[in-house]
Amino acid sequence: MRLIPVGITEKDGAFPLLAKASDFSTDHYDGIQVRKRRDGKPVLVMKSRNDAPLPWMVEYGFSQIYFKSFDEAIKFCSSRGMQLVKEQME
Repeated sequence: MRLIPVGITEKDGAFPLLAKASDFSTDHYDGIQVRKRRDGKPVLVMKSRNDAPLPWMVEYGFSQIYFKSFDEAIKFCSSRGMQLVKEQME
């Protein structure tokens, strides 16, 4: 069985230019920043709306990694070549 993620990417994995981080906010998390992996697939930096010991989350593919601070989340992204998407809408 092969899993194929469906959702926020185009068929070739490119990120849609009209999306902004807040478009991915949920009841529990606010979308803060959109980044992309080296292969162009999206990465989301999100912050918990609730008090949590690890309020910052980086979500990419089927993975979610949690951090104590925004700075730690961004260092994680940078160390793995996840670049900020400059075309984010304001």
